[in-house]
Amino acid sequence: MEYLEIEHIDGNHYRIEWNGSATFNIQIPVGGRWVDIECFTCYGFDNRHDAMEYACDWMLMNVGEEEGADL
Repeated sequence: MEYLEIEHIDGNHYRIEWNGSATFNIQIPVGGRWVDIECFTCYGFDNRHDAMEYACDWMLMNVGEEEGADL
């Protein structure tokens, strides 16, 4: 697994988890553990950089303030 922790433009802290193939999980910290809030699949990445760049772009389009607001 590959991980990237980021602070999103909505001000919340997230972690992107990539299985090194095609599956991504978007996670938030809850009670000291990372919890999945979104998942998606995308094929064709040859390296971690391209995969994480795609995941960050995906988050900008699909993850907003409402995910973190309820916690």
